[in-house]
Amino acid sequence: MLTEYIKGKGLTVPLVAQQMGVRKQWLYDFGKANTPTAKSLNKVATAMTELGVPTTPLDLVPLFDTYRGDAQ
Repeated sequence: MLTEYIKGKGLTVPLVAQQMGVRKQWLYDFGKANTPTAKSLNKVATAMTELGVPTTPLDLVPLFDTYRGDAQ
């Protein structure tokens, strides 16, 4: 999810975690147990932007969208 997005943008998880001031494990676990808050999405987006990859929280929302149109 998020880690694949970060890698796909040419960054590494440890680099983004360092920029955010969190442990890299926090990013690996991000959004797995619950829905991320707007504040945490903003924190990730800000770190990625500061590292040269312009990102907004809205860019990250689809990564955590649990709606499935084919769900019954």
